[in-house]
Amino acid sequence: MNYCRNSWDNSAFVIKQCPSKSRFSVFVDLLYWYIFYGNDFNDYCTFTFWNKSIAERKAYISLRRNDVLRYTFSTPEVYELFLDKAKFNQRFRKYINRGWLTTVNKSWDEIVKFIIQYRDVIAKPLKDYGGHGVFRICTSSDNYKYVLDILEQKIITGEQFIIEEIITNCEKLKNLAPGSLNTIRIVTVLDREKQLHILAALLRMGNGVALTDNYHDGGMACVIDSEKSILKGDAYGMNCARYEVHPYSHIKFDGFIIPHFDECISIIKEIVYYEPDARYVGWDLAIAQNGIELLEGNIPPGEDITQIASGCGLWYKMQAWK
Repeated sequence: MNYCRNSWDNSAFVIKQCPSKSRFSVFVDLLYWYIFYGNDFNDYCTFTFWNKSIAERKAYISLRRNDVLRYTFSTPEVYELFLDKAKFNQRFRKYINRGWLTTVNKSWDEIVKFIIQYRDVIAKPLKDYGGHGVFRICTSSDNYKYVLDILEQKIITGEQFIIEEIITNCEKLKNLAPGSLNTIRIVTVLDREKQLHILAALLRMGNGVALTDNYHDGGMACVIDSEKSILKGDAYGMNCARYEVHPYSHIKFDGFIIPHFDECISIIKEIVYYEPDARYVGWDLAIAQNGIELLEGNIPPGEDITQIASGCGLWYKMQAWK
């Protein structure tokens, strides 16, 4: 019932994009593609379904189909490894140089000592994704004690966190969107013969003020031309947002050179074989001031920004590789 209500509300947004359609027909369309194919409103908008034929729509990986691919292209053990940020950091420690600590089985004194040591850290829920519940703790900030108290209360109530040293982008990427750590997302698939395929490469950016670069939390993503190491076209955000230039820095996306992108690809070609049962992954890398830093691997990667990069539906291609 809630989805019906939301679909009716969302149909008004779609009508603004295609005023020639009736609101009732859009409402029915939204329900149909959600019920039978698992395309939520975000998918419907991101892939501009109002401009797509039925055959084109069926070729897209939907939210539901993406979850199916998670089971098809990874084992439960590998999924759990990638979901737990501490286990992931330990497994891929060769590519992780930042200081980090989990709050599991740690005393409050140990946690505070770590924060004071690194002075500027970010706390993330240990088993969550999408940028939810992330906050920054800086010892030189006026609200340091207040934020520290929030962390302590959350831990007392049973929440667990991974606390990591803040990473700073190289100067060029920092200037593009200064409020967040802007990251490279590279989506990989290992086919049944364990041959590597790179499905997508994107630069994810914050809006210039927000702490995270997450696409679902006010951020945006722009396709990287892997052969030229440059951004290609406009950046995209949620609900059909499209940007020719960054809204904060006003830097044009198309043609923007990504420094050290070749190194990012080289690292990806190594790490995919660390866990060959993780066959469909969205890898996040930071191009930092002191080199390339592996941040996390996402199983499954977001179907939305992956297919923004491809420009077409990938469902049938994935079926051929499973």
